[in-house]
Amino acid sequence: METKFQPTNETPLAALSIGQFKELLNGMIKPMPVQLPKNNEDFPETFGKAICSELTGYAVNTISKMICERKIPFYKKNAKVIFKREEIKEWLLSNRVQTSEEYIEQKENELYNRRRK
Repeated sequence: METKFQPTNETPLAALSIGQFKELLNGMIKPMPVQLPKNNEDFPETFGKAICSELTGYAVNTISKMICERKIPFYKKNAKVIFKREEIKEWLLSNRVQTSEEYIEQKENELYNRRRK
């Protein structure tokens, strides 16, 4: 029959077993709630830098830098920067990298077409 460990103010930390130390820590620290990522449809149709940062995973400063370099699609009315959800989604998916198999197939087709000419 196992009894629950009850530390006192006089219990030395070095005298605890690993299991007792873990039990003590679990009683002191609350686990952080897991925050699930938002669904694309949960974001509004138009939004500012902060929400764009959440959607893309980039920091707000990085979004600002991309705006200055005109690397991200945006709209500007006076000093306010606005993004459209669908345009940002398309922009994120615009630079697809081929798989090895797709690359090999493309090169084989190019070679085949050159030989036919």
